Amino acid sequence: MSKYKSVYYAKALVDAMGHKKISEKKLITNFLNLLQKNQDVKKIGEIILLAENLLLKKTGNKKIVFETAREVNLESFDSYIKKGDIVEERINTDLVAGVKITINGEKQLDLSLKNKLDLLFNKAIK
Repeated sequence: MSKYKSVYYAKALVDAMGHKKISEKKLITNFLNLLQKNQDVKKIGEIILLAENLLLKKTGNKKIVFETAREVNLESFDSYIKKGDIVEERINTDLVAGVKITINGEKQLDLSLKNKLDLLFNKAIK
């Protein structure tokens, strides 16, 4: 049974990252040792995602995911991206063409051809 909830680990990790006296390597080693000691290593993925979200909120930055059917030049979106934002590009061949943009895992703008076709065919069926 887990000793602590993932959110508590994530908060502790973000707080520890704010201390300049601890090296990154030592911080990671100590954190992994704590998870092993508490038998919570299996939560590492969830903890990292929660910590990332907490850190982004703390700094006022965003995580922006661009999904496209094929690799594209993201420089045209530079005016929407500020220093410190995490930018991820994913190739999703199901989109056919266009782009799907997700911000912080919540807000989504779907300008893909697949979405437009789905909307068109769903209206035609009704």
